[in-house]
Amino acid sequence: MPDELKRIYQIFNPAPLTAKQTDLYVDLDPVRGSSGLVDRLAQNIRLAEAPTCQLLAGHHGSGKSTELRRLQQKLQSNTEKFFAVLCDMNEDMDPNDVDFPDILIGIIRQTAVQLREKLSIKLKPGYFKQRWEEVKSVLRRDIDLTALELDAGLAKFSAVIKDSPDTRVEIRKLLEPHTTNWIEAANDVISEAELKLSKKGYAGLAIIVDGLDRVSPRTHESGRCTLAEYLFENRFTQLTAFRCHLVYTMPISVAYSCRERNIAHLYGYVAPPVIPMVMVCDKEGHRYEEGFEKFKELIKKRYQKASIKTDIFENVEVEDKIIEYSGGQPREVMTLIRECLVHGGLPIKATHVEQVTRKIRHAYDRQLREEHWKLVKQVQKDHRLKRNEDNDHLYMELLDSRAILQYENGGEWYEINPLLPSPPGSKKLKNGRTR
Repeated sequence: MPDELKRIYQIFNPAPLTAKQTDLYVDLDPVRGSSGLVDRLAQNIRLAEAPTCQLLAGHHGSGKSTELRRLQQKLQSNTEKFFAVLCDMNEDMDPNDVDFPDILIGIIRQTAVQLREKLSIKLKPGYFKQRWEEVKSVLRRDIDLTALELDAGLAKFSAVIKDSPDTRVEIRKLLEPHTTNWIEAANDVISEAELKLSKKGYAGLAIIVDGLDRVSPRTHESGRCTLAEYLFENRFTQLTAFRCHLVYTMPISVAYSCRERNIAHLYGYVAPPVIPMVMVCDKEGHRYEEGFEKFKELIKKRYQKASIKTDIFENVEVEDKIIEYSGGQPREVMTLIRECLVHGGLPIKATHVEQVTRKIRHAYDRQLREEHWKLVKQVQKDHRLKRNEDNDHLYMELLDSRAILQYENGGEWYEINPLLPSPPGSKKLKNGRTR
């Protein structure tokens, strides 16, 4: 039993699927209400005559990272193939305090690493040697960029920016007046990379930047907007200045903020694309069979991969309850299963599910304030966001924390997370939901 339990726990890892885990992939587009998103992102890159910059938003756990890995594979598998770099910005930034210089260093560092590891293309520091002298004294370390491969030198630089808030501030003050020079240095490296890629039969370079969807919704130091809004609106010129194709993830709170119209205009969108939740229950709380079946397929593939011959749930009702509680979040299904295994082992019982969900409800109850609950009850009633200047930041907090979930089945609508406690004054319905 211990070995079996360990295999099951590990196979339900909520991390995004890797390129080697295609056997675990389940196409959720038909039950998300927005199909072909990866194909459209790839097609925009293939058809463009100049570098493109695309955005992708969605809740944490909606499956963005898995879909971005599919985009990477799709770009690299076509006859006209691109070398697609997938950058995880969590390696190079503090999501509670991030600005463009951190992103620039992370993008170039991770691009250099992947070119070296996958194609044996080694990029030299180039113009970064000159820029290095501008910040070398601030690092208070003896790092000689000229003696290192580009990615090794930038790794030391990035670590200091991420781990030392005081040094981060000093470096930004030094970099800000010379931002254009640093972008030129980055494009110098990108040009070198594309030249070497063309000799290996690639049509170009595409950089997919994941992790920026986790940028904090806290207020920016200017006091005029959130940190995430500042990054995608005020830093638009810098984010789009790289001379290659780019895809950035963006917090769903920004995609639905009052600044969304301006951001959409800047990046050339009617509206930024969003990966919505899978619909497992409709607006009235009735079970949506197609959504349930997709999640059952997702679960079945996992325990078959772990060579488990018997069901991991005490009965089908337990599995159904986990799917319902997930609210259509693929990662939440994995997390709930793992937590239940920790609490009670095998098989997973209804009591285990209730213990785990009770902890989550208590966490939300501690987090949400009275002004949040007013909006929660409004969304629960009419499934819309009634935003204004006074409550916009509250909606952004609710979206960012996944207290409110977004769906696109039959048109855009919203529902409260099934794991939310009952709003004050609400009544229980027969199906277990509240109104």
